[in-house]
Amino acid sequence: MNTIYRQLCLDHKHLQQLLDTFESLLHSLDDRERDPATLGLILDALDYISVYPDKWHHPVEDVVFQQLLTKPIPCREAVIATSQEHQHIAACTRQMSSLFYAIANDSAVERSKLISTALDYLNLQRDHMRWENEIVYPLIEQYLTEADWQEINANLKQNSNPVFHAGIKKTYDMLHQYLTTSDQPAAALT
Repeated sequence: MNTIYRQLCLDHKHLQQLLDTFESLLHSLDDRERDPATLGLILDALDYISVYPDKWHHPVEDVVFQQLLTKPIPCREAVIATSQEHQHIAACTRQMSSLFYAIANDSAVERSKLISTALDYLNLQRDHMRWENEIVYPLIEQYLTEADWQEINANLKQNSNPVFHAGIKKTYDMLHQYLTTSDQPAAALT
């Protein structure tokens, strides 16, 4: 399995874990008055969910999807739609973050609106990943050759984001580990 593809699959696993953590923290927040520790963890999770996919994961997927579209694949529209959905997800993530930052800054946000918006957001993220995992990623495995992966790698090096270098990626990997470690979120939930 190609290392880029392996990383994309691992990113999905990590993002799913963070979405599960986010949902757990969200329910905790819904069960009682605003808890600064829980709110802080939610903001950290949203930071990861917004920065890591937007700066690394989705741009890499977009390059891979473009390469995939050069192949005689079925479901071309699905690949195109999935790639286009990345911008919508980024906008929804910004909206979600702004709601929680408003709460952190003591602004009034209707709890039912916050919870329903957050649950809709979780469904959007999960549906997107499920679609990629069940439809698009199998096409990647089936149609992309080693030569394609070399071309993808060359394109990624040429278009790399200097802001999102290995040190920052490592920071987000550590943030993921912190947020999904059973001890950390549980401490804020008690």
